[in-house]
Amino acid sequence: MTKEKYNAVKIKELVANPEIQTAIKKSVEVPTKVIIKSVRNPFKNEETNETTQKIHAVAGTSLVDMVEFDFTLVNQSVDGTEAINKEFQIVEYGFALEANMRGGNFGGYSPTGLKLLVTKLLPVTNEGK
Repeated sequence: MTKEKYNAVKIKELVANPEIQTAIKKSVEVPTKVIIKSVRNPFKNEETNETTQKIHAVAGTSLVDMVEFDFTLVNQSVDGTEAINKEFQIVEYGFALEANMRGGNFGGYSPTGLKLLVTKLLPVTNEGK
């Protein structure tokens, strides 16, 4: 990774750097198994040819340690009617800055939290149990 002058750094590009992604993954906990609670329709960006789908999920082993969170599924989609209340495994993921949006207008990036971008999500099969 080549160093840039501190006053010329673009934070969004810096966070997207693979070395920075690796460092973030070492410092941030992401659940591996999730239960999907709601799914929005996939959106295809015609300029980038990228499909994204927003998903709301829960993770944990009981009601005591359950956490709710949102993530964006990238270049993959799940059927909203089939996926609800089913268990999935997050296999591959990355992070991006969470944008503050109000009325469709960009208002900067959130000072806390990251956006979870899941690039590989697989259904969990309970065969053999």
